[in-house]
Amino acid sequence: MGSITYWNRIEPSPRSNDLTNALTARVRDPLWFLARQWQFGEFQGADAGSPAWLEYRTSSQPMTAWRPRGGALQPIDPTVPLEKAVASESFSLGLARSVELGHLFESLLDGAGLTALKPDFRGAYAIAAPTPAELAGGDEELVRFKRVVAGRALDGGALYRAAVAAQPGLPANPPVPGNEAAVLGVLTNFIAWVAEVLGPLDTADAPAWQPSRLEYDFDLTTGGAAPTLYHSTGGANIELDWDAFDIVGEAPAGAPVVPPEAPVVRTVMPANVHFRGMPNARWWDFENAQLDFGAIDAERRDLARLIVIDFMLVQGNDWFVVPVEQKVGTVLRVESLLVRDVFGRFTTVPQADGGWTMFSSSMAQRERRAEFVLPPTAGSAALYDDAVEDVRLLRDEMANMVWAIEHSVEGGLGQPLSGYERSARRAAEPPVPPAVADEAKPPLHYRLQTHVPENWIPFVPIAIDPLRGDIALERAAMLDDAAQPILPVGRILNPSLPAGTTEYRLAEEEVPRAGLRVERVVGRARGTRGETFLWIARRKRAGRGEGSSGLRFDVAEPNI
Repeated sequence: MGSITYWNRIEPSPRSNDLTNALTARVRDPLWFLARQWQFGEFQGADAGSPAWLEYRTSSQPMTAWRPRGGALQPIDPTVPLEKAVASESFSLGLARSVELGHLFESLLDGAGLTALKPDFRGAYAIAAPTPAELAGGDEELVRFKRVVAGRALDGGALYRAAVAAQPGLPANPPVPGNEAAVLGVLTNFIAWVAEVLGPLDTADAPAWQPSRLEYDFDLTTGGAAPTLYHSTGGANIELDWDAFDIVGEAPAGAPVVPPEAPVVRTVMPANVHFRGMPNARWWDFENAQLDFGAIDAERRDLARLIVIDFMLVQGNDWFVVPVEQKVGTVLRVESLLVRDVFGRFTTVPQADGGWTMFSSSMAQRERRAEFVLPPTAGSAALYDDAVEDVRLLRDEMANMVWAIEHSVEGGLGQPLSGYERSARRAAEPPVPPAVADEAKPPLHYRLQTHVPENWIPFVPIAIDPLRGDIALERAAMLDDAAQPILPVGRILNPSLPAGTTEYRLAEEEVPRAGLRVERVVGRARGTRGETFLWIARRKRAGRGEGSSGLRFDVAEPNI
């Protein structure tokens, strides 16, 4: 029996403390190369040769439409980021944005030669001084800003609402005799700019947002030879990449019909899979010394690092990468793959069988389809600002409920407003009890319930189906000193509920013991043609664990 021993690691045995000669690997004659190949086991290989070139055949289907759950199909524009179409919700019309819109309208009047009408519009849509409710509301920035712009700036938000309500005519105020046509043109351009950049300026949620699940839920259809319906749940961080879509079945009736595109046949040269710092394929190649892969230390439990080491030292020569061109907003399918090796032989590579494949789309019964989904998403190119609203949900086991804490809400200027500071400013001073002699005081003081900050909104468990044990979390309310319910201020806890629904209920399993964090953030990205798109979306992240509100009922406290 022949020996099957070979070496994949050479250990030098120097005769001195200097390892220079042992690591030099000087070449004395060509036989040395053959000896090295024998030592590394290269003569034990029995492969079919390296691929010289390959030919592949692909077909693509364009993404044609999307729809929220239970909604109507809407066409997809491949030049617009999918996040803008699916996850976008309207901007809030704060005072700062109203003043900005007012400046925009006045600049449009200047461009149309109607500068003389600016005082009339400022008088008709003036910004009033702070009201007593605003003075006591805790939003000091709004109060200070109102004191500056009151009587000096135009309320563009009020003008926008009046102009939209009066379409296709002019609003009643102010009268513009002799300039009706010019003012109507300015208002039309003004409304079009607001609609394109900011949207409808209301408080409705995005159509794909599911308040009971705190996530986006929508479908996507493709056209071509085999129209297909894909389902997506948007992801926790507004990620609409290829892995967010699963195949449901055939496209529904009413989906846009697109003629199939002609298959594409390409002949390319493959290249070995290589990443930065990976060792060269041959032993005597000079390394770039960017990574000392021989010094990598990994434990037995560090599987990811062990896989990377095994790939770059042993399996790297057997993997190849092939460039494939794909249009944005399409689904690409590989129909055939033919490889020609260096010995002139042809091999047809079939689709990989098994339970897991890279970049494949999942179907029913855990099937896979060899295709590449490339939605028109902004992906990592999208920039997100700090959250304008931040709600944190946590479990309170002592009170047996879930709390939704409005950590920050959108203030009157559109800026984040701390919920704790708002609650502290609005908290009324406790009444001072009448003076009583120490000997007349009772030893205990009875309290009906302890105090909870007003930015803590309770969600109580409700039995949906007692037989099956289904539980939902229903939004409740604490009572203030006047026995009035304390309602949430932000838009996350005031969602757009379906018709006929009066109570906001959240699925019980959506709030784990680790808690939950939901934010409204402003996103910005450029389209394929260079346009700039703005939108507000929501993202869901893990919380910081359980908490305690300190809520207790029927408490007897020492009367100090």
